[in-house]
Amino acid sequence: MSENEARHAAYSRIATIIFALVVLALSFLVVRPFLVALLSAGALAYIFYPVYKALAQRLPAGPPRAVIASALTCLLICLIVLFPVVFVTVTLAGEARAGYAFLQQFMAGPALNLNFPFPFAELFGNLTPVKELVLDLSGTAIDWLQGALKTIPNIALNIFITIFSTYYFLKHGGDLYRLLQEFVPLPAGRYQQIIARFDDLSRGVIMGQVVVGLVQGVLAWLGFVIIGLPNPVLWGFLTAIISIIPLLGAALVWFPIFLVLLAQGIYFGGVWRAVFLFFYGVFVVSLIDNLLKPKIVGGHAKIHPLIVLIGILGGLQLFGLPGILIGPLVLTCFDLMVEIYKETL
Repeated sequence: MSENEARHAAYSRIATIIFALVVLALSFLVVRPFLVALLSAGALAYIFYPVYKALAQRLPAGPPRAVIASALTCLLICLIVLFPVVFVTVTLAGEARAGYAFLQQFMAGPALNLNFPFPFAELFGNLTPVKELVLDLSGTAIDWLQGALKTIPNIALNIFITIFSTYYFLKHGGDLYRLLQEFVPLPAGRYQQIIARFDDLSRGVIMGQVVVGLVQGVLAWLGFVIIGLPNPVLWGFLTAIISIIPLLGAALVWFPIFLVLLAQGIYFGGVWRAVFLFFYGVFVVSLIDNLLKPKIVGGHAKIHPLIVLIGILGGLQLFGLPGILIGPLVLTCFDLMVEIYKETL
């Protein structure tokens, strides 16, 4: 090869690399507004893929089978995941507004002296010193809520893209798997081991933490409704989120509420609400974590609680509510990569 030909070949390689990087950067900019929706669709498609396979096996053979199974699975996802999330979000918005209006009215009092009985009086009797702090915090919360409500059209668009993408991820799951094999070639049988290990880890995280946490949130909401606690959806939602986070528990929500109800019951009457919440919290909400989690997780591999904790909190901060699923799955991939690296040393 002559010197000119070598220069031309090097120039062609450099130009090709630059062009590929530019196209890659532009593609990322195009996809970036919908990155969370696509990641959510990937997580939902992965979680519900066994449902899709079960439906496809029960349908008559033929090209429409994948289409019908994907559509039915997406409908099921809407009924189980998306519609309840929208309902809870709208309800939370209403409860947060009502709670903020109550706080404003309550804080408008000149002294804010609740006249608690001894020994609560000296500790909690006068709330004037925390008046500005509470108003600032509640004002910040309502500003965040109003900002979230303004993005409803964008949220609706992302929900549509999530459902649309989930449909095609389910329908073309096999093609995506083959594309991944071609893009990252590994020895024969290695992909099966990786997928099996990832499935074991991720389903242990999702089923063991997220599902159990959501069940605890629903049960807590039911208990709050029974005792007539204001804003039960808000408290149930907080219970679910805190229950999902490892090393924490539902008692961090219902036990302080029990203490407040107990103080109110002693002074104003209605101690039965505090007594009911205590026994309901101990023997229903908190006990479900020990009874249900081992049965749901079963033989699934366990993952370190720190990875789950960082995955959930980091996912919430980076992706919002969908990060509850996306974050742990991403760190599960990281944990799997570390194991593969250790095996190849």
